[in-house]
Amino acid sequence: MMGMRTTRVVLAALNAKYIHKNLALRWLYVSAPADFDVSIVEGVIRDDPMHTADRILEKQPDFVGLSVYIFNAEETKRLIRYLLEKSPDLPIIVGGPEVTYDPYPWIQLGVAAVVRGEGEVVFWEYLQGKSTQSIVTKEIHSNVIARVDLQKLETFEPPYFLPFDQEDMGKRYLYMETSRGCPYKCAYCLSSLEQGMRFFSVNYIETLFNALKTSDVKQVKFLDRTFNVNPKQALGFARKLRDLPRSISFHVELVGDLLSEELIEFFIHQDKGRFRVEIGVQSFKRETLLEVGRFSNLSQLKNVIRRFSEADVHQHTDLISGLPFEDLASFKDSFNTLFSLNPFEIQVGILKLLHGTRLREHADDYGYKYDSHSPYTLRSSNWMSASEMMTVERVAQAVEKTYNSQKLRKTLQKWITNYELNAFDLFDDLGKTINSLPRPYSQKEFFAAILAAVLPKVNNALVDLIDDYYRLSPIYPQPFWAEEPMTEAQKQLRKTIRTTLDSRYRGIKHLKVVSRNDTFEGNFVWVYPEGGQKHMKIAFNDNFELESEIRYETPHRDA
Repeated sequence: MMGMRTTRVVLAALNAKYIHKNLALRWLYVSAPADFDVSIVEGVIRDDPMHTADRILEKQPDFVGLSVYIFNAEETKRLIRYLLEKSPDLPIIVGGPEVTYDPYPWIQLGVAAVVRGEGEVVFWEYLQGKSTQSIVTKEIHSNVIARVDLQKLETFEPPYFLPFDQEDMGKRYLYMETSRGCPYKCAYCLSSLEQGMRFFSVNYIETLFNALKTSDVKQVKFLDRTFNVNPKQALGFARKLRDLPRSISFHVELVGDLLSEELIEFFIHQDKGRFRVEIGVQSFKRETLLEVGRFSNLSQLKNVIRRFSEADVHQHTDLISGLPFEDLASFKDSFNTLFSLNPFEIQVGILKLLHGTRLREHADDYGYKYDSHSPYTLRSSNWMSASEMMTVERVAQAVEKTYNSQKLRKTLQKWITNYELNAFDLFDDLGKTINSLPRPYSQKEFFAAILAAVLPKVNNALVDLIDDYYRLSPIYPQPFWAEEPMTEAQKQLRKTIRTTLDSRYRGIKHLKVVSRNDTFEGNFVWVYPEGGQKHMKIAFNDNFELESEIRYETPHRDA
């Protein structure tokens, strides 16, 4: 007698990039009852939705589950339309933060059901036909947001090292979580809607850390909204991570002003780049922070960011433009204050009015005008006009292209400090210049444009930019500046240096002699060997004595 056919379920998501993995799908995968045949399909938001739909349908699913976030909502809507166009009777269930607090438009789109909250239990109960809360359909309405007992999740196979992930384990981020929820109530954040914190057990987490020892994982990103909410436990976890293979790096999100001295010292004394820490600042205006429910100790926060910067900790810091009571002038102050602390990265974010958040519910009170489609970007407010918001967006782009890319970070810090420039205004100028470039533009065009933008303010800009230009060029580049013919003295200098280097190095193909941009007399010499070997920067003093040598393998972000 033939047995009943197993129910086939495809879990799918559109990620921002290939390197990302969707942990929510993997939790659903491991929590599936035995009578379901489950597979995962992942695409990226730039994929043709028809291609992703074909990949899903070729598995002949009985049900499809889609994971929806603010960054993939519009693309997921297109995917749903294609799926229903090709298979009108296919039941599609959606879940995720984007649909949890606004489920009904998705029902109107044609999905069978919306999971509100965490789906590891609710999703499967719905597919089994059980009566369950936290499900919305055409017939069923629910305001209950599902929360899962994390100890129950510990009884399932861990979702982090699944067989089908092994082949690409070293090429993609591994997202992990030691907790769910957030202790804070920030008015712009969905995490503020959760009640309290839940933690996986220490034994469970340490078992996962042990499994990392024999994996091919290269980078672990923790999804915990506040890694240091329990300082003692966080320090214990951090020490365990430190003792794992040095080939693995880690990303954690911290509340900077609440860091214990032990944790501060821990991160300061780790190898450069081993731990990447993210610290949300959002604003340095007290009135703004209080209005959105952030009660930061600003002097302590500044102190922590400064200490991390001095120790060269890879810290990613966040500001949000558009918060209540922050006009352009005060946002400039917040930006300039943060820039003066020299963090490794500064993300200038534009406020997003997310469904369910307090700021969205009170948008009219703040005069908020924002996009009706995800990601619901703010366009103007009682304190910032549309043109001022566009200025902030331009600065954000310039910061990303010049500072966070590490192309000009140290140079920009030097200029702004030495010439007492307004950091925000300088980035605004750079943003205008970058926006005027043709697309795509070359490195040569980029540097020429930056030089033209800063020359009125920075007298010695060319020398500094030449240094960055060669540092970032693994292949001998054409000059981005107008070179004058070499004088006889310059020719003789080049000949003398070439003779010195030929006696020391073999196979020099190109060399470029430039003025030093530090406080010493002499020259820097950029050397490009034959055969694509590492290019070098060699420092000579004014007596033609070799002082130092730096080798560059690739134009790396941290170079």
